[in-house]
Amino acid sequence: MVSKRRPVTYTTDAVVVRTSNLGEADRIITLVTPIHGLIRGVAKTARKPSSKLGGHLDLLKYVSVSVRETRTLHGLSQASTIDGFRGLRDDLERFSRAAYISEIAERFSVENGANQPLFRLLIDVLGALEKTDNPEMVIHFFEMRLLQLNGFAPELSRCVETGVELEPANHLYSADRGGLVSNEARPVGEGALLPASLNTIKLLRFLARTDSANADRMKASEDENRQLSRILRAQIHHVLDRELRSEAFMDDVRT
Repeated sequence: MVSKRRPVTYTTDAVVVRTSNLGEADRIITLVTPIHGLIRGVAKTARKPSSKLGGHLDLLKYVSVSVRETRTLHGLSQASTIDGFRGLRDDLERFSRAAYISEIAERFSVENGANQPLFRLLIDVLGALEKTDNPEMVIHFFEMRLLQLNGFAPELSRCVETGVELEPANHLYSADRGGLVSNEARPVGEGALLPASLNTIKLLRFLARTDSANADRMKASEDENRQLSRILRAQIHHVLDRELRSEAFMDDVRT
C-alpha cells in the first residue's frame, strides 16, 4: 500500500503583493517570502466580516502567516500583521508607488526560490515610501538595487558598444545591451537608445552604490527624474520582457 505524502505546514514572514476574490467568501493571496519565494494560496472565508484572516492579508501588508502546502493553491491560516504600512493606504500617491514596487518584486520572484535580499529590500523600501518626501528617488533606488540583486546591473562606466571607458559627458542608454553607449559609438540604425545626461549618469552611479536612506536625501531635477524613470523602467521591461500593469496607475495618480 502506497502511503500518501503528508502536507507540509510552516509559518513564514511575507508581503502580500496581490489579492483576488474566489467564490463568495474566499480570497486568493499572492505572497513574496524570504525562504519559499513566491506563494499563491487561498484564505478561506477571508471576505467575511467575522474573518480573523481578512484584516491581515490585505495588499501591501507585512505579515506572518501559516502555509499548508498542496499541489495547487496552498492553504493560508493564522496570519498576524507585523507592519501594516498604514501610511501607504492613507495616501493614494504613496500607495500607487508601493503597488508598483510590489509588482516588480512579484515578477522577479519564483516559487520555491529563496531570495532573502529581495525580501529585505522590499520591506526596506515600503517603509521608506511610507515616510519619504522624495518618493521618486526611493523608487529609482529600488529599481536599481533589484536589477543588481538579480544579476542585471547596468554598465555605467564603459561603453557597452566599444568597451572604452566613458568620458564625463552626455551619453545614451541601451536596455538591449544593458548599459551606456557613447555618442560617438552610436550604432547605425539603432532606434531604442535613451538620452542620459551627465547629471543623470552621476545619479545612476550614485544609486548603484548607496542605500535607501541616502537615496532619500538625493535631489534631482524634473528632467533628471524623467530620464532615470525611462532608463530604469526600460531595463526592467527588457529583463522581464513585459511592461507592468501598475505603471499606468502610478503615472495617472502622479499627474
